[in-house]
Amino acid sequence: MITLKQLAEKSNVSIATVSNIINGKSNVSEETKQRVFKIIEQTGYEPNFMARGLRANKSNTIAIIVEDLCAFHTRYLVEGIMSQCEVLGYRVVIENLRYYEKFPTEPKTPAGFKKTLESAINQMIAIRVDAIIYVAAYSREDDYFPDKVSVPVIIAYDYNPKISSVTIDDVTAAFEMTDYLINKGCSSIAVISGIEGNIHSVKRIEGYKLALKKHNLNFNDEIVINGDWNRVGGYEACKKLSPDFFENKQNAIFCLNDEMAAGVYDFLSEKKLVPGKDISVTGFDNQEFSTYMQPKLTTMEIPLKEIGMQAAEQAVKKINGTEDSIKFLNIPCRLIKRESD
Repeated sequence: MITLKQLAEKSNVSIATVSNIINGKSNVSEETKQRVFKIIEQTGYEPNFMARGLRANKSNTIAIIVEDLCAFHTRYLVEGIMSQCEVLGYRVVIENLRYYEKFPTEPKTPAGFKKTLESAINQMIAIRVDAIIYVAAYSREDDYFPDKVSVPVIIAYDYNPKISSVTIDDVTAAFEMTDYLINKGCSSIAVISGIEGNIHSVKRIEGYKLALKKHNLNFNDEIVINGDWNRVGGYEACKKLSPDFFENKQNAIFCLNDEMAAGVYDFLSEKKLVPGKDISVTGFDNQEFSTYMQPKLTTMEIPLKEIGMQAAEQAVKKINGTEDSIKFLNIPCRLIKRESD
């Protein structure tokens, strides 16, 4: 097995530099970091976690607590966290709280869930993890975390004013999608939203309004309809739009997730209308099935793996004391242009 000294020699840097890079402390150039990371990958170098932990009173382990592994985005976030932890020399342990299975009818955080979360946190602290990365099933404003946790905490895909978080830039993403549709000549853009009051819904509608304002277009709340984030909701939301809305080929429907867009497709199919031809339809999430829809769905891609990687970076910085303040990172999304607009 390759040693730290041999790794440093192959990288043409000092042992201290390699050690600092692995622990996220280094101020060296990005080129040097990437060279060291590449050699780590090529050689299969593995730090001696036990020896390091004994010396520094650390376990070199980060806990990932996920609300629900069944949420579509969770696996990508966890992959990003784990891949970055591997590069930075940290092991991970995962706890699945099974939110949707245990609390299927609760639209917001129930009191019982808070007890489940506190129990999981206490278990992770008991095995001496150095930090906790919390992966939310969806974004909401509930203050569900204990006021005091003895290790650093980072939240991924959610926001808490008292805790550092990494999530998506919903406002800018929705602005860009709306601006794109307006520039394509869409005269009226309906929005199929999620659950009323949900943070994603609120922020995406905010971005939608900003784009309308940019183009001096009036906001019409009659064409902003809740769809409850699911396919049936998207279908039912279309019924609330005026029949005249579907007669204008310059109109568009911006769905705030891809599942609701699938429901819009169902409705249009019944009316013998074709997305992208008779009316523009766009989604949000870039779920895998969006490429199978006919026509393929124009949507916003959420940088889930990058969110996970950034969460891991922030956790290691807090472990090493290089980042003490509460920090909120909003990662930009990417417009995926296909055939439905």
